[in-house]
Formats: sequence, structure tokens, C-alpha cells
Amino acid sequence: MIPPPTEKGEGPEVAPLLTLKAITFWGADIELDMTETPSQTPWALTKAHIFAILDEDVYRPDKNLGLAPGLIPAEVRRADFTERGPANDREKLSTLQTRAWIEQWCRDAFVLVEAKKENENLNTHFEQLDALFSTLMICNFQLERHKKDRATVVDSAYTVLQRLPRHPPELTFEYSRRSRSNKTESVGNQWPPEYFCGSSAVGIEEVDAPQGYRWTDLRVLSRPCTNVVRTALWLCMNRTNAIAIHEYADTIVKLLDTVTDLQKASTTESDARAWFVLTALFWSAWQQTVMLQLCFDATIRLDYGYASDENYHIIARETPSVMPPREIVERLRPKYMCQWAFELLRADLSSVTQDFRALFEVYERQFGGRESRCNVIDSGRVCDGKAPANCERFLSNRVEDQSAHDFQCPGSSCSLLTWDEQSYMSINGARAVCLETTDDKHIRYRPVSGENMAVSHVWSHGQGGRPETGFNICLHRRYTELARSLGCTSYWMDSPCIPTDDELRDEAIGQINDNFINSKLVLLVDRDLMDIDIEPLTLAAEEAILATLVVCDWNVRAWTLLEGIRGRANLHILCKDNRVIPLKTVLTDILSKSCLSLVSPCLAVQHYTPTRDKVDLVKTEQATCLLNHRHPTKDRDIIIIWSLVCGSNKVVKTAEAFWRSMVGGRLATGFLVSSSPRIKGIRGLSWAPERPNLVPPASASSPKGAASTHAKGSLQQQQYPAFNGENSVAGKITPDGFRAEWLVCKIQRRRALPGAGLFWLHGASDDDDGYFYVYNKGANDKMDVKSLFYLRSVVAPLFKRYRWVSLLLPPWSQRGGEHIDPPVRPFKYQGECEGLVMAIVASNDEAGSEWEWQGVHEWDVKFKMPEFPIANILIV
Repeated sequence: MIPPPTEKGEGPEVAPLLTLKAITFWGADIELDMTETPSQTPWALTKAHIFAILDEDVYRPDKNLGLAPGLIPAEVRRADFTERGPANDREKLSTLQTRAWIEQWCRDAFVLVEAKKENENLNTHFEQLDALFSTLMICNFQLERHKKDRATVVDSAYTVLQRLPRHPPELTFEYSRRSRSNKTESVGNQWPPEYFCGSSAVGIEEVDAPQGYRWTDLRVLSRPCTNVVRTALWLCMNRTNAIAIHEYADTIVKLLDTVTDLQKASTTESDARAWFVLTALFWSAWQQTVMLQLCFDATIRLDYGYASDENYHIIARETPSVMPPREIVERLRPKYMCQWAFELLRADLSSVTQDFRALFEVYERQFGGRESRCNVIDSGRVCDGKAPANCERFLSNRVEDQSAHDFQCPGSSCSLLTWDEQSYMSINGARAVCLETTDDKHIRYRPVSGENMAVSHVWSHGQGGRPETGFNICLHRRYTELARSLGCTSYWMDSPCIPTDDELRDEAIGQINDNFINSKLVLLVDRDLMDIDIEPLTLAAEEAILATLVVCDWNVRAWTLLEGIRGRANLHILCKDNRVIPLKTVLTDILSKSCLSLVSPCLAVQHYTPTRDKVDLVKTEQATCLLNHRHPTKDRDIIIIWSLVCGSNKVVKTAEAFWRSMVGGRLATGFLVSSSPRIKGIRGLSWAPERPNLVPPASASSPKGAASTHAKGSLQQQQYPAFNGENSVAGKITPDGFRAEWLVCKIQRRRALPGAGLFWLHGASDDDDGYFYVYNKGANDKMDVKSLFYLRSVVAPLFKRYRWVSLLLPPWSQRGGEHIDPPVRPFKYQGECEGLVMAIVASNDEAGSEWEWQGVHEWDVKFKMPEFPIANILIV
């Protein structure tokens, strides 16, 4: 544990694991001349370095660890800023104490990089920072326990470290040059040469980049720090337990956010640069740590089977405030890549590092030089990524049915097959196209069986249609040949197997889940994927498949999402010249060989991979999260798809029927905090989302899509899509409404009084423990006038109709239990936001036993927040 701050408020006396006289940097004992800059080459990594770190951190009984006889220490643990004291008498620190401690630690690190003439540490700032940073991870590796030898572990760690990107995504150095006109501070116009790998100084005037520095030359980015190597070693030894790595990554985020704030508060440009160097170091360490953890966890999921309820292991819980915004991330996006499709990937929880450089490079290599086809007809419109209606890939009514042909077919002489209605009607249950009895004129059917190939395609790519109107014979021959080559006797596809008649259509749709689950394999068909040549099969081709899959039309449609999830046991991809490859093969090779920044795209499609059980039920929260950026061509189908993704075999067409079928089930409180429109006018369902996504495809006319509402009419332009809310307290859906524990700020309307006296804040009692029962205890008495007026602006419109208003924060609960895990803290919204996003409910019930949903609101970080005690409430 890091030594706690002293009573005098001094910084923690960090006991470094490695001394500065003989620094173990990357594990090699290097005797440093503290007066000279050590020679460094970019990404200098040897197995000798890794061996040295491993040997330093292997547990030995003779180590003086202060443990009782017979006890063995944890192999990996993080230094904890939230508690202090001996193991048998730990003292929990308050939030303010923890923040002060972290800030002091960062200020101690700042001394090592501060650009002052008397700073003798500047020449070796990276080495000394690495030694200080190393104290945040305490390792006692036990090789014998894992039955691993040194050489095997080091070889594995070396291999995976080589796959890290050479530099993290670039951050922008910003400083308001208030003193730039002061000629006496000319030194401020030049970066200290010691910050860079080169020997010459880097001045603002000497560099083309407006930031005035070369990001890739920063010495702190020249190689991963010691803790990154430790992370790789630990995961190569024991890849089944990454909890300690999660906690360590969260600690880095706290440090990163702190130095970011301190940089913004810098009074001189020289100090701002020094803080920026620290920011770059922590940013790089966080990026590399998260990538390593994601890679090993993703590999486990692929090896043992995907489990929809274990995402809390593979998604980082904390993300730094310094994360580059969307407009920066998109600068390198290839022209052919649909912006709406990319937004689906960018907003996915697995894209935690926001490093898409390798993905963009692979995609550009495959489709470079092609014009975007997002707006084929109206070249003046721009696909801005804000709504599917702004992208013409979704307007399939402009695509003629059966306009697609097999690559060997000239098209002009191709005939149409129509259904044999009698054959269709003679079969009870799901029907598939029979390979043996179908001839050159009529499609004939057989029951769907375990020897069936299900075809999942994008309707707007020209293969859509109905069996009554006809199906291109060349397409039938393609799927017949593929099915036979893969050991199947039939194939199912919506165009020849779902009739127009409403009754028959509903029957066929209700059978979709079973069709795809029980088929021998599912064939994914998308025209961009069909452009990729896999003969011969190379890693580059597999990377192209992944880069295309995550943004292709097939992946952003609601119907194909359903089909992919249900067919994930054996999903195959159709490539150029009708060659196929299993998706699992592609992901396995990429996870074991490719750049680690491609791991996040692998995780973004993990719901298409095999599960541990044949039928893995998709929770309502996850189904909604998957659909929040996916739309069907016909908006009337969205509720049907929503219910089918959740596992229903009935055609559910209304949101009310959908939620009534969920009565008795549990739902994460964090999931409900979204801009999704709510059901109106039905008692007991004011909290219930009306749809899984934000706006219908044809409703995006405003620059930011349809504005969400909160406080019954107050427009809020920021959109908050639904996320799964995993690790938030779960509530119960009852016939009367939704009941759960929340963190509640209860506000009562008062008689008309001037100013902020319009309301009365109901806080916690003095007896309520702030650690167990109240978030932000005591804050009500500390709110200034500006904060009170801000709170009034949020709730005042509701006081025209209600006597009570409450702000609700979903509480944190490990693994989504029904009760709050101490210390009490809110579960943060998983999408883009600066402040806490909270729900707003209102009531006229004197007892406060029933509340009505009003909307969501993001708290402005400029204002102080009130306190939030725990309360169990019913939203009707």
C-alpha cells in the first residue's frame, strides 16, 4: 500500500520498489550516470529486460513483506489511495482525503519533470518516473503455482508486448498563452530537449505542428513502463483473473484525471508542459494496460464461450477525461466508411481506448479510392453519423428486389424461381428450401432441421423479395452449392421462405429464433465482405474481414443483428468468389497475432461468437444496448425484433405487451438512465422505454436528431442512448411499476418565495452513515447560491404540476445485485458525458410512495451537487 499522507498534510513518502542508483528499467539493472541523458532507442525491448523484471518480482519466502508466518501474499495488487493502516486495522479515507492524497502524489511526480535549471532529475525524468510509477503495482509472482517456467512466460509476454501500438493516440497540448507577450519568458517558447528522444531542443517555431512539440518523440512514450511489462507477465501466467488489472487501470485513470486538471490550472507554460509530459505517461500506461487486459479476456471468451452476463470483466470501468473527442477520432476515418456505421463502433463499450488507427489503415487498404455510397442519389446530402435516415444505405425502397446476381451470372438471362405454394403449406412448422426437390421453375420446401444452412443478408443489397414474386435462380444455385459443400440438405433465407400474407409472415417470424439456433451453420452475406479475397488466406485478409464487418451494412441492421446472435454457434462469412470462412477462425487469428488495437473491434462483435450453452438468453439490458444504434428498414418491426432478441418466440408488436411480459424480472437501474422515449398514458409503465433506440429512422431532421425531453417539455439536445447498466443495482418489474433502491435527492415544493427558496431539500438524517447510506453526505449545507439556482432551474418547471421532485442516481453494485455495495457511490452513465447523468421523477403523493418518470438530466460540473441518501421507491 502507498504510505498515507502525514498529519501535516505532506505528500506520501513513496517507498520505491527500485532505487535510482540502479534503476530497473524494463527489468534491466542499469547503472545510470545521473548527470547524462541515457541513450534510448524507440521501443527498445529485449527478453533480458523482461527476465529481469520477472526475477525481481517473483515471490521468495525470504522477502520481508511483513506477513504473519505461513501467509503468502497476493500475486498482484494495486496501491490503494482509499485506505490506510495495517492489514488488521484499515482506515477508510473520505473522498476529499483520497483526492488530496492523489494530488500530492502527482505533485511529487511533477518535481521529477519540472523544467527548472536546478532540476538535476530532468535528464533521467523517464527512468525516475517509471521507478515512482512502479510503486503502484505490488507483485509477488508464483510461477510454481501456475506450473509455468520462466522462459515460457517471458516468451509469451515478449510476443504480446510487441503487438502494442508504438505510441498511444495523440493528445493535444493546450495552454492559454497569457504570458506569451512577456518577452522575459522567452524560455517558455521552447520545450526542454530532455523531454524528447532526440538531442536537439524543440521550439514552437521549429515544428510544423501547432502544438509545438513532437508527440512521437516524447521520451515517456519511447517504451512501455515497468508496470506494463508486469501486466503482460501476470496475464501470461494467470489469464483467468484480471480483477487486479481492472483496479490498477482505474487507479491510473484517477491519476490521469488529476494531472489533466493540474495542467489546466498551470500558471506558466513551462509548468503546463511538465504536467503534459506526466499526462502522456499516464495516458500511455492506461492505453497499454487496457489493451493487454482486453486481449487476454477476449481470448478467454472465445476459447470458453461467450457469456452475455460477464461483460463487466472485459470492459474498463473508468475512462479518462482526456479522451479525444469524436471529431478528433474521426479525422483519419476512410472516405468509404459510413459515418453512421462507425458511430456504432465508436460508441461501443468495448472501444474504450478509442484507438482506431490500425482499423482505419486496414479498411483503407481494402477500400481505398472508393467513393462513399452513403448518399448515392442526392450527392448534396451528407451522412453525418447522427441518424440512419441521413444515410441512403438504409433507404432500401430505392433498391430493386432481386437486382443482385451471383458473380458468375451475366444477369440479363437469369430467370426467377417462384414458390410452390402447395409444398409450402403442406409442411407444419418452419420451412427451408429443399435442395433435392427444387427445380428450375419452383421453390419447394422441407422442414428446417439440424442439416440446414441459414442465410443472413442485407435486404437493400438486392437479394430481397418474397417467394410469390420470385427468387433469382443464380442465387438459388449459389446457396445450393454452398449448402452442399458444407454438409447441408437445405437452406433458409427470408426472401424465398417468408410469404407476404400477414398470418404466414407472423408465423415465419416467430420461428426465426429456432431456425437460426438449430441450423448447422449461418452464412453471413454482405456485399463489402464479398469483395475480400481469402484465397490464399492471410492475416491481412482476416484483418480486412474484421475491419469491414464492424462497419458493414449487415452489422448495423436490426434484423441481421437478431440473425447473427441466434446463429452465433457457427457463423460463416461469404467472401470473394463464393469462398467462406468461419468468423471464429478470423477472430482467433487476430487475437493471437494482430496489433492489440484490433482487439476492441473483436469485442464489438463478440455477441456473434459461440456461447458456453447452446441457448444463451440475452438480457433485456443487453438487447436494448445492442439495438440502440441499429434500426430496421420498417420502423414497425423494431418492437418485434426487440422481443425476439430477448428470446421470445411470439410476435410482440407493442411496447406495453413487451414490458408486461417482463413482470417479475429484474432490470438494472443504470440501464434506465437514458434518453429513450417512455411509454405514455399507461399506469405502471411511465419508466418503461418505448423502443430500444432513440429515434425512428425517418425522424432525424434536427442537427442532433430528435431532442430528448426532461422535466416534461424542457428540451435537452444531448442524447443519451441506453447502455446495459451492468454493475448498477437491479430493481424489480412489478405489476404496479418498477421498484428499486436508488440514490435519491428529494425536493419539496414550497410556497412562492423569492430566489432559490422555491423548494426544500430533504437530506439524510445525522445518524445515516455516509459510507453506507448517503452519497455526498453534508453537501446540502455546502451548496452555494449559484448551485441552488441551478438546481432550481432543473426542477422548477415540474413544480407547476407536482409537489415533489426527486433526482435519482443509480447506485453501484458489484455484478448488479439488488442492494448497494459500500461505499455508497453512483453508477456512472456509460456513454459520453461530463457530469453525472440522473433520472428525474415527480409525485403528488403525500406519502411519496409513487413516482412518475419525467426524463434524464446531466448535472453541470460547474455547480455543487446535493446529497443523495439511499431510498427504495416505486416508479409507476
